[in-house]
Amino acid sequence: MKSYRELYAAAKKTKALKQLTPTYVRWESPGQAIIGAYINQNAVQSRLGGTEYKQYIFETDAGLVKFALGRAADSEFAEMFGKGIVYAITFEGKDKISGGRQVNRFNVEEIGISDMVDETEVEAIPDDGAKHKK
Repeated sequence: MKSYRELYAAAKKTKALKQLTPTYVRWESPGQAIIGAYINQNAVQSRLGGTEYKQYIFETDAGLVKFALGRAADSEFAEMFGKGIVYAITFEGKDKISGGRQVNRFNVEEIGISDMVDETEVEAIPDDGAKHKK
């Protein structure tokens, strides 16, 4: 029987390890997007005002990512996300609100279930207007 260390070394050598530590994503520029399957969300305590906000975890093509949308977006989207559903979340910038504060704006689109990844073939259709056989 192999030791745990030997199992780890073998998995690392064959690239069979799955990274469970998500990479944190900061929303920095309009147009920045995350496309992936919703995994989970956790409540996080803010250091600035002691208020709570959500941190979301998504599985993407690049692996697990985590990010915050902001409290205003939390009230819109937190309860809508379904486990295993694929979403495209695009940062649209910040809006100024009262008191000199800002809120993040997002466009959130539901794509489908994550089981469709790697199983759906999409055939490109030329824009020349001609009919093509499959």
